[in-house]
Amino acid sequence: MVQLRADWREEYRRSPTYRGQHFLRLKVFDSPSHTSSPALQAYGGSKSTMARFCRAVLNHAPLGSYRRRFFPNEPTNCTDCGVLQDRAHVLLKCQRYRRWWNCRGEFEFLQRVSAYRDLTSFLKANESAFTFVDAPS
Repeated sequence: MVQLRADWREEYRRSPTYRGQHFLRLKVFDSPSHTSSPALQAYGGSKSTMARFCRAVLNHAPLGSYRRRFFPNEPTNCTDCGVLQDRAHVLLKCQRYRRWWNCRGEFEFLQRVSAYRDLTSFLKANESAFTFVDAPS
């Protein structure tokens, strides 16, 4: 079991293909673990918040960018801002959500020491973020 986990960690570090193209690279996930995740500790009591966290991190949320890839005939623009609704828009720009940081892009957001804590607080403060409720209509 220990060797299997070590192999998984090495493959995750080495291979962008293995970890996926759209994975939000929060520093807290470096040296990932199947058994003791900070996300499970933070969100374990709430299935809906954990689901939204996973959607945000995996970029697999009911957003316009997802719809553009898989459902091209569905609306893709943010109903409040009129631009493509993607993860960066939700986290950094959309006027619908409250945030306390000002970053130009996801990379700048991720470089901050508090990125994981800020994402956690963002999800708690904005309960409709990364849900079907806020999907483009």
